[in-house]
Amino acid sequence: MDLRRIDLNLLVSFEAIVSEASVSRAARRLHLSQSALSHSLMRLREAFGDPILVRHGRGMEATPRALAALPEVRSLLAQVGRLFAHGGRFDPATADRILHIGASDLAAATVLPRVVQRVRVDAPSLRLRVFHAGRVDAPGMLRSGQLDLALGVFNNLTADLCTRPLLEDEYRCAVAADSPRPIPRTEQEYLSREHINVLVQGDVALARRGKTRNIAVTVAHFGAAIALLSGTDLVYTGPAGIFSAAAAEGLVRTFEPPVALPAFPTQMAWSQRSDQDEGLRWMRACIAASAASDYNPRLARPAPTASPGLSQGASASSAQRGSP
Repeated sequence: MDLRRIDLNLLVSFEAIVSEASVSRAARRLHLSQSALSHSLMRLREAFGDPILVRHGRGMEATPRALAALPEVRSLLAQVGRLFAHGGRFDPATADRILHIGASDLAAATVLPRVVQRVRVDAPSLRLRVFHAGRVDAPGMLRSGQLDLALGVFNNLTADLCTRPLLEDEYRCAVAADSPRPIPRTEQEYLSREHINVLVQGDVALARRGKTRNIAVTVAHFGAAIALLSGTDLVYTGPAGIFSAAAAEGLVRTFEPPVALPAFPTQMAWSQRSDQDEGLRWMRACIAASAASDYNPRLARPAPTASPGLSQGASASSAQRGSP
C-alpha cells in the first residue's frame, strides 16, 4: 500500500465511526456532515479491504476486524497527538483529545462528578467517554487500549497494570423503608436474614470465621441493588456512599453492620504502557485530587491488607507501580 495515499484524518474518522457504530453519531461527534463521514467510510473500506460497519437488525455494528484494529488506531492517534503537541508538552487548556474511562457505577457516582467539573474548567476541549467496566473486564480493556483508565476495585493485577488508591468507604447496611421486618441488630439476626448482593466474590471476612450470608438476589450494579430492595425484607450491605441519596429521599433505612467488616476501597488502574503519557498523567492527577476533595470518608491513603468482606471481596492492596 502506498502510504502517501493515506490521509491521517481517515484514522480520526475510523475511531469515531467504529466507536459509535454509526455514521450519523460519528459525524455529530466530529462536527462534520453525514455525507462527509459517509465518504470517509467509503475510503476506509477501500483502504482496509473490509466493510468496517455492517447492518445488524435495525442498526449497524462494527466488523470483527474493525474492532480488533480500534485499540491500535487509538494508540496511533495518541502518539501523533503527542508528536505534534507544542514543545512535546501536554497543555490541558488547549488539549483536544478523547479519553476513555471505565468505571463501576459506584466509582462513576462517587469519583467522576468532581472530575467532570474540573475538566470542564481546566481542559475544556478534553472529552471523556465513560464505559461501565468492572474488575473482571477492565484489565483486559486496559491492555487492549480500549480504556485509558479504569476506576473500581482491582486485585491481583499483573505487572503490566498500575494501580493507585483513591478512597475508602465504610460498609453500611440498608433495608427498604417499607420493609416489614425490624432492622437486624445482632450478628445472628443479620445472618438469619436474606440478602441482596452485588456480584459474587464470597464474604471473605465472614468466611474466615466460618460464617456465611444467605444471598437471595445477586445483581451487577450497586444502584440497581438499592432499587430492588423496595417491597422486600432483604438486607443490602455495601459502601456507605451508595446509600446517601436513597436515604435522603426516605427510600431506605440504613444502619451499621452488626458484624466487623474492613473498609471498601476504590482504586484507579491504568496500563504501564501509558505511564509516561503526559495527558494521562494529568488526568490521573486530576482524578486523584478530585476524589480526595469530593468525597470524604478515609481518603487516598494506603489500602488495608485485609480483604473487603462482602461483594468486592478480593484484596484491596495497591501496588503503586508507575507515576500518578
